[in-house]
Amino acid sequence: MILKKKSKKAQPAQLPILIPIEKLLGRSGFLLNKAAQRVREVYEEALKPTGLTAKHAGVLMILEEKGSLSQNELGKCAYIDRTTVVGLMDDLERLGLVERKEHPTDRRSHAIYLTAKGKDVLPVIDKQALEMEREFLDCLSAQEQKSLIQILRKLVLNHFTVSKESR
Repeated sequence: MILKKKSKKAQPAQLPILIPIEKLLGRSGFLLNKAAQRVREVYEEALKPTGLTAKHAGVLMILEEKGSLSQNELGKCAYIDRTTVVGLMDDLERLGLVERKEHPTDRRSHAIYLTAKGKDVLPVIDKQALEMEREFLDCLSAQEQKSLIQILRKLVLNHFTVSKESR
């Protein structure tokens, strides 16, 4: 019996099976989670040059739309716990994108304000988000994209505590 010497060349890594079983492909929870996971990964990668994460971007967008908010109000709007909000505010303040000031009506809390630098970075974030979404949804027709947004919006508004007027 002759034994062949193993080649020292690295064998290519076995690729994971990318397509899950049919049962999972019929489950909305699995599909929503996987789609969200991939969108998050792609968006985080797109944001890297800015030094921001998707959570940072979301907080900045909320402040842009709603104006100054307390940290508590901001956490409620973004569905983020207090500890995470404090960390995000520390990051954004260190980057000069937000400023904490004494709350005008509640001495026990801080009001968060966008700085001029924070306002300047918003168009960059928005452009990156739109490009990422366009690429991600490119496999869908324009009508399918519109339908997807309508369905996801309905799910989010139905399953989170949101006033009916804002729908």
